[in-house]
Amino acid sequence: MNNALVKTILILAASALLSGCFGSRVQLSEHERKISDLNERALGSAAKGYATDAQELLQEALRLASAQDDRNGVSLTLLNQSRLARHDGKLQLAAQLVEQALANAGGTSQYADAAQEKALQELAANRLAEAGRWARISLTSEQGNLQGRRLNLLARIALMTGDKTEAARLAEAALAANKRDGAELERANSLRMLGLITAQERQFDKAEELLQEALKLDKQQEASAKIAADLEALAELAGLQGNKELQQGYLQRAKTVREHSKVISKQ
Repeated sequence: MNNALVKTILILAASALLSGCFGSRVQLSEHERKISDLNERALGSAAKGYATDAQELLQEALRLASAQDDRNGVSLTLLNQSRLARHDGKLQLAAQLVEQALANAGGTSQYADAAQEKALQELAANRLAEAGRWARISLTSEQGNLQGRRLNLLARIALMTGDKTEAARLAEAALAANKRDGAELERANSLRMLGLITAQERQFDKAEELLQEALKLDKQQEASAKIAADLEALAELAGLQGNKELQQGYLQRAKTVREHSKVISKQ
């Protein structure tokens, strides 16, 4: 499991879900702070490779949330348990946990996030039709400011099915939504996807501009895994242009970023 990737994705997901859980209130109750803190600590432990510690923290969060009939806290914790299982390749356990989360989150603002996790699990199992169905459910269930994130996933699935036209349309819509909502990491995801699509259409100058903008945003956010993905996308662009030297340079930079981010995540 890539610890840097887990840290980037899971902490982002936790922040988004917490917004859904607790709305726009500035002050959390003592109970909510405990649940939030336990989940954040668990994700941090997982990113550093301490799987047992992470599971113990999440079990404690689940116990506390269940004892208070806290559906928000239960859903948050179940989803993070499911995400950890998915990133560890434990797809059967992940599926069981996300089904519990979906049942618990029904009728709440968290249902969209649970549906997105379900879509990602279907994607991991290469069931693209089901992944697309759940991604659409996630989008239609979204009650907050994560529309761009939902659209990015739909664009990704469309690209995987070979529908570049639909992927580009969805990614453009995602880009607009993410820019509107100030979701910089998701905006970079939209730009990277559009850059790759544009590169495959051999619009090299436009692709370069899009990918460089994605790289700039990810560097501002200090998102190592995404920086590496941007560099790899630039390497693909260089390859399509027949510039092998530039391609190898980008690939080496991406490799260096990934190697050093692993070291940092374990400190």
